This record gives sequence, structure tokens and C-alpha cells, in this order.
Amino acid sequence: MSEHEFAAGQVFFRSGDASDRAYLLQAGQVELLTGADLATRVELFGPGEVFGEMALIEERPRVLTARALTAGRAVPMSRDEFEHELLHYPTRARQYLRSLFERLRGLTARLREIEAVPAADSAPPVRDREPMRPGPGELPGGVGTRSRWIVIIYPHTPKAAQALPEGGLLVTRFPLRIGRANAANEPVELYLNDLWLLDDKPYNISRNHCEIDADGEGVIVRDRGSHLGCLVNDEPIGGQAVVGYRRLVPGDNVIVIGSRASPFQFRVAVGPG
Repeated sequence: MSEHEFAAGQVFFRSGDASDRAYLLQAGQVELLTGADLATRVELFGPGEVFGEMALIEERPRVLTARALTAGRAVPMSRDEFEHELLHYPTRARQYLRSLFERLRGLTARLREIEAVPAADSAPPVRDREPMRPGPGELPGGVGTRSRWIVIIYPHTPKAAQALPEGGLLVTRFPLRIGRANAANEPVELYLNDLWLLDDKPYNISRNHCEIDADGEGVIVRDRGSHLGCLVNDEPIGGQAVVGYRRLVPGDNVIVIGSRASPFQFRVAVGPG
């Protein structure tokens, strides 16, 4: 990570851009803006503060625009660099985490107001916690505590068939987390998935993409901060969509993970247990 100088008016990222790095401000001021003409300031940052921190934990497109109010200096930090700090220099990473978590608490509350999402759409159902989780890539035998629902995932495309056992995948524990399998040069300690999808550049699948969960009312597909989101019965969630989850209907459902043209398409059968 090296320090970079910037001029007044420089745009670090715009709404809709891919999230790939955060910035530690060393000198100067940077403002977060929203609105079609960028007329509304959401936050003003000064030296020692971090902005764009959501990029360190998810790949969802930017919601706001960051622009320099004055000239200054900043240290950009990519997601991979952040993970390297966590794994190899935990003391140094702790400082970033403290700033990140404080920023997340305030930013999340403000974003909910800015996006004006109805409460029914912005607050996904509370899941019932289970005492034990399977390890990445493992599913235990036997139906879990939510046996009132039977969920079987079938391939809808040849690419999807490569990720599933013959005859489909019976979901035996919820949530079933889905994400991109790590390449050989990527750390695995920070990613928890139960169904790993082998994808190639340009990626449709984020490393933590979505999950299939269940509650007393039914079965849910929930975004986990992905870049492209999903289509659930042709309705978008995640990515640039405002809605972060959708319920599956009894019977057959079609889930497209990634863009509309993604080869990762699945048929999900839902029935009572």
C-alpha cells in the first residue's frame, strides 16, 4: 500500500462502480455525495478516516460517489491487501477494523434513509440460529432443525450441473451459503461457503454471493453482498437491486446466480417436510 496525492475535485468512485478498495485519508477532505446531480452531501471525511470501507467486506456496487473537496493524500487498500493484513499483521489490521466497524454502524443507518426502502423490503426475516455449522464444502447427513421444508437444488444448465451431485442436492441444513471457489492464490480463511461454484473471469459469482435460508414462513434466497446479485423467479436481488432477498414459492423455482446471462442457473424445488 502506497500513498497517493490527489487534487480537489478528483472522483475516487461513482455510484454503480465496482467495489474494489477502501481509502485511508492522510491529508485533505473527501465528501460522499448522492443524488442525480451530486447535490447532497452524506458525509465529510478528514485525515485519519477511512472511506469506501464497504469494499473490504463485499462486492456490491457502490451506492454513493466519493469526491475530493480539497487536495490531499490517501492510501488505497484493496480487499486482498486488507485480508493479508488480517492474516499476517493482525495488530495493524485491528486499527482498520475498529474504524471500519464504527463507520459501518453509522453508514448503514444513513443508507437505509437515503435509499428509502420500505421496512418490509429492507429487513429480511430473522433466521433461527443452529448450534452447529458444517465446514466449507461439507453437508451433514440427515435433515436439520428446519425439517418442515424440503429443498432440493437441481441444475438448470450444464455449468450448474458441474457443481451438484447427480440427482440434485438435498439441502440438509440452513442457511446454505453459495460462493465462488477460491483460486490457488486467494486466501480461504475468510470465506465460508457450503456450495462452491467454479467460475472464470469475468466472474458472475462473488466469493460470498448468496444463501438459501428458511424460517417459519418458507424458504428465502438472500444476497450476501454480491456484485451482480441474483434473479429469483426473474426478480432481481442484490447487486444494484434495492431488494436483498426474495421468498421462494412452493414447487419449482428458478435461481440465476450472477447476471441474467449467467451459466449458473438452478431449479430449486420447495415442498413441506
